[in-house]
Amino acid sequence: MASPSPAAYPLAELVREAWARSFADRVPVVRAAALWVGASVLVEGLARFARDPAQGGMSLLDLLALAIGWLGLSAVTVWRIRALLAGAPLPRLMAPVDRFVIRYAVAELLLGALGLLPGFLAIALLGPHLGLPLAGLVGFAGAIALFARLHLVLVAAALGEPGLGFDRSWRATAGIWPRAALALLACAAPLALLGGQLGATIAAFGAPLLGSAVASTGAHAQAAVLGTFLAESRRRLAGPPLFA
Repeated sequence: MASPSPAAYPLAELVREAWARSFADRVPVVRAAALWVGASVLVEGLARFARDPAQGGMSLLDLLALAIGWLGLSAVTVWRIRALLAGAPLPRLMAPVDRFVIRYAVAELLLGALGLLPGFLAIALLGPHLGLPLAGLVGFAGAIALFARLHLVLVAAALGEPGLGFDRSWRATAGIWPRAALALLACAAPLALLGGQLGATIAAFGAPLLGSAVASTGAHAQAAVLGTFLAESRRRLAGPPLFA
């Protein structure tokens, strides 16, 4: 699987299409994500109600709220990828949790673990010479580059293809990974960061659950944009799905 030339992977067009298509499909995106947002906020509210101020740390309900949030983001992203590449139908109530979501979550964990390596190496090797802040920045850049090289693994997991395709992704992104890295940042971060900041501000003014709802809404909307980009990136780099 040869990597396309940079001209065949237009950065601005890919980012613009991911955002525009996600907005055009906002009705199915809302249906896929709304109940996940509600479930996350509901469990967080129960956790706040049941929390003992005298005890520190996180309760089981806090952990459950985090798990629901992560699972919901994975489910929305997987549904979006499968809707665009495999013709998955509009969900009846919410983006489903199935074997494809489990595979995607496992792939996320594997990529997350691999993404820690550049940071550890940068701090260990460069920290004594450059200082921890600069070494940490180098490690972060390395993690982004690694994720750009391997991002098609997430699509393979969502599609249920044989294996996870680490080697296929590495080869397919060889010539375009800097563009892929910038596109991933543009499609995975802005709404989530904006929603998180706005939610924190609302919470600081005494409405923590409303703030949580705003942050969760931004994150789930961002998941749809990311799924749209991942699907289009896969289409340009690796062609049609290789179903098991």
